[in-house]
Amino acid sequence: MKFTKLARIAATAVATCGLAVALTACGGASSGYQVAVPSDATNEARALLLLQDQGLITLSDGAGLTATKNDITDNPYNIEIVETEAASVPRMLQDVDLAVINGNYALGAGLDPSTALASEGVDSEAAQEYPNVIATREDNQDSPKIQALVAAVESADVQSFIEETYSGTVVPLFEVASEVPQATGNDTTITVGASPTPHAEILNAAKPLLEAAGWTLEVVEYSDYVQPNVALAEGDLDANYFQHQPYLDNYNEENGTTLVGVAQIHFESMALYGGKVSDLAQIKG
Repeated sequence: MKFTKLARIAATAVATCGLAVALTACGGASSGYQVAVPSDATNEARALLLLQDQGLITLSDGAGLTATKNDITDNPYNIEIVETEAASVPRMLQDVDLAVINGNYALGAGLDPSTALASEGVDSEAAQEYPNVIATREDNQDSPKIQALVAAVESADVQSFIEETYSGTVVPLFEVASEVPQATGNDTTITVGASPTPHAEILNAAKPLLEAAGWTLEVVEYSDYVQPNVALAEGDLDANYFQHQPYLDNYNEENGTTLVGVAQIHFESMALYGGKVSDLAQIKG
């Protein structure tokens, strides 16, 4: 009787362990790793490419910047891709093993870029395809205000500010421009919409150069990715600075607008941060 009862208990334990083997090993340690990535198509593809560069997954040939988790062809470390809205990824860091986070959201969350386990390089495919631009209306791109704004942002002072402030998370892409043209007439205020980090900070670094040339820069901060283009198209802004070129192209296509990128200013690298896992060697063994 006692033997039979013990045998049943043992059999039940083995069966339970067998059912759980896909998620956990008997004894408690996880047999896979959760990695949070942005859920939007552009940033998820970039995140997956970064994971591939680190040898964690393999994507199908040619997937590139259109990759989704369905393109994973080899997953030797049992990586589970956890998709979530890009701005929410930093908040998930403590609950997952790793997270791939956009540069602006990492900075906004107070993450130290030097602690990243890996990041996109300035020579990456993403850096070539997703420069952050100053945008304006098509009929305004050659105006004195836009010329002055671009010259101030593409200055040696702003270049140094970016390099010294963001530790490689934000990378300047421009060549240093000539002097800021002098303001003339009565309409000397340039109103620019921007996201708080890093765009508004970069614009504020350009303010003294504009002031020295007689211009007043007003920076209007936005917390979303729709209203800055709406306000620009409606004439409430002279320019905006918050988006990369493909996003702008897509916005124009969906809304029938003719906003144009007039200067490629910087690239924001996505980076892989450790959550429950602090070193990729913990995964790769």
